[in-house]
Amino acid sequence: MEYFAGLDVSLRSCALCIVDSKGTTLFERELPCEIKDIAECLTNFPHQIERIGFEAGTCTSA
Repeated sequence: MEYFAGLDVSLRSCALCIVDSKGTTLFERELPCEIKDIAECLTNFPHQIERIGFEAGTCTSA
């Protein structure tokens, strides 16, 4: 089975969602926009993630 992660980033927080190839949500969490927190969640997921999608709104740049 393949696994995919999506990150929706805003100024202060980021939503992380991991789904399988059937579209079933396996993991969902809101995190602070800190690289260490995001990396820890992705690293702790027990399966290899095939792709990561990243979405950032127009208000994220300072």
